[in-house]
Amino acid sequence: MTLLKNTGLVLEGGGMRGMFSAGVFEAFMQEEVEFPYATAVSAGACNVVSYLSKQPLRTRRIIDEYVADSRYCSLGNLLRTGSLFGFDFILKEIPQKLLPFDYDAFYRSPCELYVGATDCKTGDMVWFPKEAMGSDFEPLRASSSLPFLAPVVKIDGYELMDGGLADPIPVEKAMADGYERNVIVLTRNPGYYSTENYPLWLLKLWYAKYPKLIEVIRTRSENYNRQMALAEKLEAVGRAVIIRPLEPLTIGRLDRKPQELLQLHDHGTDCALTLMGKIRRLAQE
Repeated sequence: MTLLKNTGLVLEGGGMRGMFSAGVFEAFMQEEVEFPYATAVSAGACNVVSYLSKQPLRTRRIIDEYVADSRYCSLGNLLRTGSLFGFDFILKEIPQKLLPFDYDAFYRSPCELYVGATDCKTGDMVWFPKEAMGSDFEPLRASSSLPFLAPVVKIDGYELMDGGLADPIPVEKAMADGYERNVIVLTRNPGYYSTENYPLWLLKLWYAKYPKLIEVIRTRSENYNRQMALAEKLEAVGRAVIIRPLEPLTIGRLDRKPQELLQLHDHGTDCALTLMGKIRRLAQE
């Protein structure tokens, strides 16, 4: 494996669109490249772990064998547990029983991983290092808990939700941690800018006890577009390589169509392989 020194890896979320990122990680494994540092939120965080454990095609198998399973994602889960995604199935049963995850290899990885979640009380980010993942990866659950579709997750006194709310493209986190050059993996096509919005009355009804969280959700699109512009500026001046889908996606955040998700996964692999020379040059500068 080749360590891309002084180069960070920045990962956005996107729900099921994150299968594009999983394909990107397959390309990294094929090319035997590693990063010394990664910062990730939501689906980006969930999918990067199989790359750090060096288990090729593991996420592709999850798409093929389990994504359509009601235990993975269903209204039944939402009614039973308050979460559309079955996190006990995803984070415990699959990695611990059905498709074993190599925890030892994950923790031996030279990559310094930080997974982010949004603090519901303050609206700030809480960052969990790789060492805090444990065996059940609770920070991944917190980072992926989407508004209205999953409950607040309590860890170490924090009340947490989707990391993609407060820091959707965490490139500034990587830069603050000393990584001026970054490979940024996005799940939206060139030219995309967020217009997502929720009615204020609904936010106040649902999250009345978290006014700071309401403000974060209401300003998320503005923050996302600002971070997108920053990522593109960094790429323009040679300080970043952006890997993202080439065309607008027809797959939504909650889609569970295995064949379409497999195609998206493989598109991610192709896009990353095309840019591999550029990524290696970035790491050598």
